[in-house]
Amino acid sequence: MRTAEKQMLRERMKIISDERSLLLPFEADASFIKNILELDGWKTSSSVLLFAPIEWEPDPMELISAAPEYSFLFPRIAGDHLEIHRMSPRSLWITGSYGIREPDPVSWDQAALSEVDLALIPGLAFDSKGGRLGRGKGFYDRLLGHPEFRGIKVGLAWDWQIVAEVPCDRDDIPMDFVVTPGKIHQAGSTLDKLEERG
Repeated sequence: MRTAEKQMLRERMKIISDERSLLLPFEADASFIKNILELDGWKTSSSVLLFAPIEWEPDPMELISAAPEYSFLFPRIAGDHLEIHRMSPRSLWITGSYGIREPDPVSWDQAALSEVDLALIPGLAFDSKGGRLGRGKGFYDRLLGHPEFRGIKVGLAWDWQIVAEVPCDRDDIPMDFVVTPGKIHQAGSTLDKLEERG
């Protein structure tokens, strides 16, 4: 177990995030959206798991208006795991555990993990090999590691959240891609979107 290494990196990233949050370029959200829409996995998907951002996390919510033909799902904390709910015109939000905005189970339909084609995942830090450091509760690792989950895993991060290596254990689920405003990292290789745009 690499618990001590993970905790040290969490503390470091929280300090950096507090400093960076005052300088976040809100216009960069458009670059996130553009890069996500360019993923081959996006183009072959129809049901996409999003997340409601907290604090300084990148905001994927613009995808809802950018791709109205898609079906969007959101997680909800239920005990020690995440339930998945499908958004509809009647969907309402509540503030759940840890102050996170999540689906009101009364007004959202519950969905199966097998319905997720592509999942956008937040984190404190990522590396170019797909390693992800979460907040330590393991919610997303349990969801992504469930045998019913077969979707494409996409970490969403600011460029400064990419580190040389994220300490990972056997239960930590790696991302297939990590998308930042400037780059798409794919399991060991990096596609530099800034260079491609000239």
